[in-house]
Amino acid sequence: MDVYVARQPIFDSNMNVIGYELLYRGSINNFTERTDDNKITAELISNAFLTMDIHELTDETKAFINFSEKLLIEEIPLLLPADSVVVEVLENVEINENVIHACKKLREKGYKIALGDFVISKESYLPLMEIAHIVKIEFSAVNYLKQRQLIKQYKNKIKFIADKVETREEYQLAVDMGYDYFQGYFFSKPVIIKGKEIDSLNINLIKIMSLLNNNEPDYQQITEIIESDLGLSYRLLKLANSAFFGSRNKILSIKQALVQLGILEIRKWIYVMMLKDIQIIENKELIKTCFIRAKFMELLATETGMDDKRLEYFMTGMFSSIDVLLNKDMNIIVDEISLTDDVKDALLGADNEIRNVLDMVINFELLKWKSFGVNKKALGITQEKFMSLYTKALMWVRKLSY
Repeated sequence: MDVYVARQPIFDSNMNVIGYELLYRGSINNFTERTDDNKITAELISNAFLTMDIHELTDETKAFINFSEKLLIEEIPLLLPADSVVVEVLENVEINENVIHACKKLREKGYKIALGDFVISKESYLPLMEIAHIVKIEFSAVNYLKQRQLIKQYKNKIKFIADKVETREEYQLAVDMGYDYFQGYFFSKPVIIKGKEIDSLNINLIKIMSLLNNNEPDYQQITEIIESDLGLSYRLLKLANSAFFGSRNKILSIKQALVQLGILEIRKWIYVMMLKDIQIIENKELIKTCFIRAKFMELLATETGMDDKRLEYFMTGMFSSIDVLLNKDMNIIVDEISLTDDVKDALLGADNEIRNVLDMVINFELLKWKSFGVNKKALGITQEKFMSLYTKALMWVRKLSY
């Protein structure tokens, strides 16, 4: 049975990611229901810790993993490293002496305990409030007054996560109520972004992009533009001398760096630097998502026989949320930066092969399994290969610290 390991970030009030909830389904067909908590969690653990690299999945933060009553009592969480996971008690777990004892033991062993989708009205949860480190509450589903009272009562003992926060207004209200952490898709909404117009992007990057789209790019012109920008020169030399390209000899000049990288890689890294230039704390996670999409789509292109178009796939993933990041209409943006017609069409939602792959990747991110399954079937790629390429994309993004 396939298990799709997806992740949803959990933020603190400064928009730093403190962990990822690892999300799963037993198959494409059960995207709206949970059929067997025990089996699904067991397969999730196997995929995340054995098949994949948990540190890549979580960017060295915590993995929030749901556990059923049976798995808690059988002490399955003890198989996992305490410094890498947060044990989340499922909302449908029957709270009894065995569960309480299991959670106490986990806490004594150094594990963090979280109560998932905490139900304020259930008195059976109260004993766990003395054990838990974190409580997650579905923000819009629980009376705000009751939330305030609970947070006030336990504020000095427990951290609270506002779950399913969808808008900037909800996020701000949750902050005002005293929540410590936040989960949901609010970070990708245009309203949260501090507007940054397209002309505030590095003009030198725009010039280089235009030159790179010529049939025979002029290395000398590109070199002169880069040499006129101290920050860009430093970043390019650092990149060319990095482990990415494994150069044995020290690269000391911009022109030598351009030759070392090659036109294809230069194009990719110009796009990466363009997004990094507009990165602020509030959009950092969305930009990271764009980086993952870009590399993932490039790998998918190569895997499915579209290697000659891998740069276009990369560009589409990279700029897939540029309208959100700049708080500007996509129609205007694609006319202002140098993109191929296929990329422009894909970004504007046209029904082409690149757009179909982008839709598949986004459906995977949003856990829209039914739509994702249709996309993946059309692409003709196995589940194992899909997850392998996704892991490679995560690994690539983790190295973007230059």
